Amino acid sequence: MKIFLLALFANLILSFSVAAQMENPTKTKSEPSNALAEVRRAIDKGNAQWIEAWEKGDPTMTTALFAEDGKFLQSGGKIIKGRQQILEWQKGFMNAIGKGAKAGIKTLNVWLDGDDTAYEVGKYRYDYQDDGKPAVAEGKYVVIWKKQKDGSWKVFMDMGVPQD
Repeated sequence: MKIFLLALFANLILSFSVAAQMENPTKTKSEPSNALAEVRRAIDKGNAQWIEAWEKGDPTMTTALFAEDGKFLQSGGKIIKGRQQILEWQKGFMNAIGKGAKAGIKTLNVWLDGDDTAYEVGKYRYDYQDDGKPAVAEGKYVVIWKKQKDGSWKVFMDMGVPQD
């Protein structure tokens, strides 16, 4: 099942890449559009906030990045829906590992679909304490960002793909 899901994500990402090139075949990767540059800045700012929130152990900072109707897909397949449920889950998880977790996020690629949807693919790593012993969680992720009515970009769906 994991192989199927990974293949599905890879196919989805490839489809978006091909579609983006077909929409504007004259644009090269070295000439990003202003809109793509704008969303990339928003994503980088959001990822910096995510990292800071984990270091502080502040779940409200991570939750603020989500749209009101945002979703978080856990590695086990459970979907947490809505900002309030995501906040409750983040509180529990952050309380379990304590403050000072070091989060690392590396965006590998971003695609813009129309004016209001962006897809981010990257790698994550968390260094934290588990029962007083060093622990690491790492993998890849796909995040769907949606432009809000106020012009800000918020996470609509966060999907981690652990390295199991």
